[in-house]
Amino acid sequence: MPEITHQDAQRAAMLLMASVKSVAFYPQAHPAVRQPLEELAGIFSEMFREQSEIHLGVVEGVFFLEGNLFVAPNSSVAELAERLIGKSINALTLLPGVSSDDLFLFASLLARKNFPAELVFEELSKKGVTTIRQGIDEVQDGSATDDGKASPTRTYFDALNAVRDTMKDIERGRIPSSSRINAVVDNMVSLAINDHTTLLGLAMIKDYDNYTFNHSVNVGILAVALAAYLGMDRDALHDTNTAGLLHDIGKIKIEKSILNKPGKLSGDEYEEMKKHAEKGAEIVGKMEDIHPRVTDAVLGHHIRYNRTGYPEWARKKGFDQLADILAVADCYDAITTLRTYNSPLLPKAALDMMRRISGSSLSSDLVQKFEEMMGDYPVGTLVRLDTNEIALVVRPHPQESTEAAVKIIIDAQGTTLEKPRLMSLGLTNGNRYASIVTLVDPLLKNIEVSRYFLT
Repeated sequence: MPEITHQDAQRAAMLLMASVKSVAFYPQAHPAVRQPLEELAGIFSEMFREQSEIHLGVVEGVFFLEGNLFVAPNSSVAELAERLIGKSINALTLLPGVSSDDLFLFASLLARKNFPAELVFEELSKKGVTTIRQGIDEVQDGSATDDGKASPTRTYFDALNAVRDTMKDIERGRIPSSSRINAVVDNMVSLAINDHTTLLGLAMIKDYDNYTFNHSVNVGILAVALAAYLGMDRDALHDTNTAGLLHDIGKIKIEKSILNKPGKLSGDEYEEMKKHAEKGAEIVGKMEDIHPRVTDAVLGHHIRYNRTGYPEWARKKGFDQLADILAVADCYDAITTLRTYNSPLLPKAALDMMRRISGSSLSSDLVQKFEEMMGDYPVGTLVRLDTNEIALVVRPHPQESTEAAVKIIIDAQGTTLEKPRLMSLGLTNGNRYASIVTLVDPLLKNIEVSRYFLT
């Protein structure tokens, strides 16, 4: 199925926001209202050629439309996200046949002040509008798709929300419920058992404004993918993914001024930050239906392989392999993510750095297995082909895979493709479409890698 492009998704969001603004001043027949609504209805009509429903909304403060997540939105998309948040509309589903009249009524209701979500959709129903529904019909909170399999993208969103809600419970002085975390983990584990490589692309999603939530989910993905690659059983995968999602939960107990400090921490601040591991273990230990080894892994994810890390008092504790798996996943996501005090490493360079600290900070055996899993060109790597095209690696070992393993996003003439092409670089009847020539820095090409994985 061809994907909805980031450009089309952004245009649709901008037109919807423009309509919300214009309906407050002009009648429906006025060109300032009619033209953007007609264009918006046309865009949605084209999208419906390829799929039966269109989903949009806000996840963790970030606007999404189907597979397109706007982590760095322009002002119009950001304003639309704020408007939806203000109405408590987390997600909505558009159905085929949605008209400019339907969209006009919806925009008018969004424009009303002190008019919450329940009234918006109640009014739509009263007016006979059946093409705009609250929520997401296909997959919600860890449910399955029609073929019984969890949707990777929806599971990712559910995991973000589960981590966020858990941290909110802690802020409110409550012992967090484990039910939502466990539901998400069940789906994540199913995905990992079916094909752990489907998760690796999602771990390339970077949201710099919500680092703690995003990092927690990414570590959970990388950890469970590695555990699946190692052949661990379902129970072990469940504990590994749970520990990854919760490994930094103790940071909610750290002063915000320290947690969000843009520069290097002072000695005293660093000592305070180090307490997040034991604070997190204390919280997880009080949650129901969480295995004690998860608590131990949260406590020991900074203990280091040679046990010179923190907390110092726990260095002689008998941590099992789960803590070391978390350390590998934690390290990889941290060094491939832009921070105020650190530039991100490309995936290949990140593996090189991890190899250098293996045997001390990280387990040599686990780093080796992680490298094997990721391959010579890890998922998320941008490469130049011998056809002069620029492609994104979306599956490990792209030159050995018989499945489509790269997305060509820039053609040989240097033009960015509106619809990236999925291609296999493996040998087929003795022939290969193309070979990888060299690595490409996404920053130099102004490419946001993460958006190509939200499909």
